[in-house]
Amino acid sequence: MSRPENVDELIAVLGRWARIRERLVVTKLRTPDGTVETAAFQCLFELAVGPLRSGELAERLFADPSTVSRHIASLVGLGYVRREADSRDGRATILVLTDSGRRQVEAVRTHRMHGMDSMLGDFSDSDIGNLATLMTRFVDAAEHFAGRVDDDHIITVGSHADAPTHSTTDSDIHDTTDDLAARSRHEKASR
Repeated sequence: MSRPENVDELIAVLGRWARIRERLVVTKLRTPDGTVETAAFQCLFELAVGPLRSGELAERLFADPSTVSRHIASLVGLGYVRREADSRDGRATILVLTDSGRRQVEAVRTHRMHGMDSMLGDFSDSDIGNLATLMTRFVDAAEHFAGRVDDDHIITVGSHADAPTHSTTDSDIHDTTDDLAARSRHEKASR
């Protein structure tokens, strides 16, 4: 396959993965203390590394501060996170993982490890290592690319800088990945 064909196939696979991930992100985990959105657990994983201000947590998660605030309110209510005065600035608060929160992080890590191990059952240790290395390179490149997108989330497309621009939206990206995924499935079926 040529490079453009490989890139098209990669975009199609990433589109499929994005849809699966979206479905998984909105699922909930039942804990002994209550039900928690899986997205909220990302807050716990970051706080397991160390206490953070809410704004710092939102930055690390590349998330909207209001979404993080909602997750934190839920996690505080469950007893997984507590708010403390920030020693750097007494007017601010930091978010600290509780012992109960640490236990939940470990329980989710164990659950996630079993799930991934099961999902990767047909992969050799070498395959998993290669996948991790390539995904790390890919995500690093994606972060670099995302850093070039302006604050209005507009990507200029076309051959001339002064040509009319089109604002690329999430919907456009999903339409493109859906189209590429359909094309890829059609090509595979016709082989």
